[in-house]
Amino acid sequence: MSFRIFQNLGTGHVKTNLVVSPKGLKRHNLPYIFIWIIYYAWVVAFATWWTASPLTENVFGSSLRSLMHSINLISSAIFIVIIKKEWFVRMAQIGAVLIIAGMSVFLTTSSVPVQMVSAVIISISLGCVNISILMPFVFLLSNTEKLYAVVGSNLLISLISLFQNSSFGHSLNSHDYLIISFVIVIIALSAILFFKKSSITDDFLELSTHIPKIPARIYITLLFNGAFAVLGKGVGTGILNITAENFGNPVIIWYYIGGLAGCIIYFSLYAFTPKAFIFLGNISFAFVSVGLLCNSFISQASGMAIAFALLLGIGNTIGMINMYYIIGVIGKKYNSMRYLKMSIIIIGICGGVSGVVVGNLIQSINTAEIALIASIVTVSVLMFFMILSPLLAQEKYYSDWARDSEMEEIDNDQLYLFKKYQLSKREIEVCKLLLQGYTLRQISSMLSISYSTVNTYCTCTYRKLNINSRTELMILFKEFVVK
Repeated sequence: MSFRIFQNLGTGHVKTNLVVSPKGLKRHNLPYIFIWIIYYAWVVAFATWWTASPLTENVFGSSLRSLMHSINLISSAIFIVIIKKEWFVRMAQIGAVLIIAGMSVFLTTSSVPVQMVSAVIISISLGCVNISILMPFVFLLSNTEKLYAVVGSNLLISLISLFQNSSFGHSLNSHDYLIISFVIVIIALSAILFFKKSSITDDFLELSTHIPKIPARIYITLLFNGAFAVLGKGVGTGILNITAENFGNPVIIWYYIGGLAGCIIYFSLYAFTPKAFIFLGNISFAFVSVGLLCNSFISQASGMAIAFALLLGIGNTIGMINMYYIIGVIGKKYNSMRYLKMSIIIIGICGGVSGVVVGNLIQSINTAEIALIASIVTVSVLMFFMILSPLLAQEKYYSDWARDSEMEEIDNDQLYLFKKYQLSKREIEVCKLLLQGYTLRQISSMLSISYSTVNTYCTCTYRKLNINSRTELMILFKEFVVK
């Protein structure tokens, strides 16, 4: 595949480190990518209300999955407040043990109260693991690794859901699905065995010298994400289930075919289109809006049911991918736990839980009038956000974080230019001062360390960079020098 190449504004250098390039994938980060793809797909496909179709055999049952979904989201919002970055390995291990224990009890008991307690324990533990794998996803993985993780998980969700709704999938009963679900979650959680606390090192966490201050306008992204969670995944899913009950299984099949198409569209836009993030926001809202409009005409033309499902599947999938990818980019760009906490609270509680409530309410009433009203209201709100979207195209907003989303890694000096060489915090400081023209003795005075120590840092830096002189250092980091 021949990926696009574009000019980096302000420097005149050609950028080829595109986010879609597989070169951005690092072997030592594979456990974090693997668990995000498999675990996230398992949660959505087997344990959330979003995929609890009334026509699909469910592992936990549709009503129980609504409860589990809400507890999971609330649990995630609580854990994001109390968990520190460096706790992610231990908390992931604890959460994994509780999930496996809860699943084991649920699988082996026929007592409804015991199953209910097990489901609650599983849901709370899911919130713990959610946040534990979110930490390396945001603060460790490169943009390329984030993109492949979120696109891969949504591809897997669509494939699993298509299997569940296929003729072979319908031949399996809830116990069969429970066993399949148990096996998948164990495979996903096995990646925790390869987690290393040192992968998010103290040096990395404290590299804040050149981290830019997060502008207030960045928080507009939270508004978009919260609205999408309520309208696309909440109202949209409720109307989808009504349509599926009235028009049959093909509606669900086409919804997940739309999910596969959404993954392809998302990846392709980042591969071939400058400023892809602007198009992706508009496309997500547009597909959901047009899909819901199609739903309004189902009574006049039954074929609109398929168009509605396909368009909603594309829009919802693009929106979900975009939501987590942008959270990851902005969180790492500004090294901001505050933004991360606000994202999970707004998306999880204000967006996710309220979306489940509204969606279930629409589904329980199940009348054409309610679906029509909900469609019109949703389209109106989504169109409002589409009108606001040109704000995202402004250069000052684009420079905040969106340009970084197109690149292999965040373009903060210590992350993009230096961190990929595995330099320590002190080595980066020395390296930057060398690039600014200071002598070793001047650096010794500026950093309040001995000359011999500075010389040791310099020697170690040159060895890691595979160079032998300051001239070679200047050539290697010419982008930093230009800045």
